[in-house]
Amino acid sequence: MPRPQQDKNTTAAKANASSQPEQANANDNATASRDLEILKAIRELRAELKEDTKQSMSKLSKEINDKLGELGEEINGKLDNAVSKIQDLTERMEEAETRTIQIESWTLEATTVLSACLEQQRKLQAKVTDLESRSRRNNVRIFGLPEGVEENSVPRFIESFLTEQLQLPGGSDLKIQRAHRSLTNKPPPEAPPRAIIVNFLEYSTKEMILREAWKKKIQMGSKTVYFDHDYPPEIVARRKEYTGIKKILKEKGIRFQTPYTNMRIHWESGTRTYSCARDVYSELRRRGFQVALPAFVDSETNAAARLRELLGWQQVENSSPAIARRAKAKLQEFQRDPAD
Repeated sequence: MPRPQQDKNTTAAKANASSQPEQANANDNATASRDLEILKAIRELRAELKEDTKQSMSKLSKEINDKLGELGEEINGKLDNAVSKIQDLTERMEEAETRTIQIESWTLEATTVLSACLEQQRKLQAKVTDLESRSRRNNVRIFGLPEGVEENSVPRFIESFLTEQLQLPGGSDLKIQRAHRSLTNKPPPEAPPRAIIVNFLEYSTKEMILREAWKKKIQMGSKTVYFDHDYPPEIVARRKEYTGIKKILKEKGIRFQTPYTNMRIHWESGTRTYSCARDVYSELRRRGFQVALPAFVDSETNAAARLRELLGWQQVENSSPAIARRAKAKLQEFQRDPAD
C-alpha cells in the first residue's frame, strides 16, 4: 500500500518548496542590513575624514599664512633695503656722471688749450731756431784739432792755421772776431777733442773758408780736420738723423748733399731733394736698400698727436665755437701787454 508513503513525500516536498522563498527573503534582508551598516560606516568614516581634513587644512592654511606673512615681512624688509641701496647707488651714479662730464669737458678744453699752446710753441721755437741760425751764420766749426794746440790765443792760432793749410795769400785779413772751444768740460786725453768755433766779421769770408777747406783734405799730425757750418742744437739733431743714410749712400757711391736739414741725392735718374730723414728712408727702402730705421727726433706736432691719443676719445665735432672762444680767452690771459 505504497500510496500513503507517496502522499507523505509529496507533502514534504510542498513544505520545502514553500519554505525556500522565505529563506531567500531572510537572506536578502540580512544582506541589505549589512549593506546599510557598511554604507553607514562609510558615511561616518567620510564625515570623520572630512572633518579631519577640514581641521588639517585649516591648520595647514594657518601655518602657511603665518609663514607667508613672515616671509612677506622679510621680503618687504629686504626690498626696502634694496630700494634704499639702489636709490643711494643712483644718487652716487648721477654724481659720478656729473663729475665725469665735468672732467671730460675740462679735459677736452685743457687738451684744446695745450694743443694750441704746443702749436704756438712750435712756431715760436721755429722762429727762435731761425734767429739762432742767423746769429751763427758767420760761424765755422772746426773738428779734430787736438786740445791745447791753440796755446794762449785761439784767434791767432786759427788765423795762422787757416792761412797755412788753405794756402791763402800772404797778409790776408780774415777779420776773425772771436774763436774759442765749444763750451763743454775739457774731455779726457783719449776722448775726441772739443770743436773750435770761429766767428768771422763778414759772411763772405766764412763762405770762402768753407769752400777752400772742402776742396782738400786737411790734417794735423795723423788726425783729419773737418770744417762745417755752426748749427743750433735743434738743427744738429735733425742732421744726425741722416747718419745711417749717409753711410749707405757712401758705400753705394751715390753723391749726396745735406743743405741745412734737407738731403739732396743725385740719382742716376736725376737729382731729388728730401725735407726729412723719414722721406729719404722710405725712398731707400722703396729702391731696395737695406737701411736701418733712423732715430727720428720727435716734433711738437707729434706731441700734440700723442696728447690727443692719451685723451682716449675724441669730440664728435673737431671744433666747437664755445671751446674755441674759451681757449682763445685762456691764451689771451698769458699774452703780454704791448705797453709793458
